[in-house]
Amino acid sequence: MKPLVLVACLSPIAIIWIVMKLSLLFYSANDERKYVRAESKKPHGPYVANAYEDVDEEEEEYGDRTDYR
Repeated sequence: MKPLVLVACLSPIAIIWIVMKLSLLFYSANDERKYVRAESKKPHGPYVANAYEDVDEEEEEYGDRTDYR
């Protein structure tokens, strides 16, 4: 009898919690979908020719033989 009363008392709280989590999931998914759609329509660029190039190659204080880091 006690487990039945406990389930009957706590089930509304569990149902409300599940509904809140699902509504938050759907809201955030829709918000993210709107953000991605808006970002895809923005102009992109200009892109860098070589993004991984060593830009301060001439200004380096230490060479490869004296680099103590």
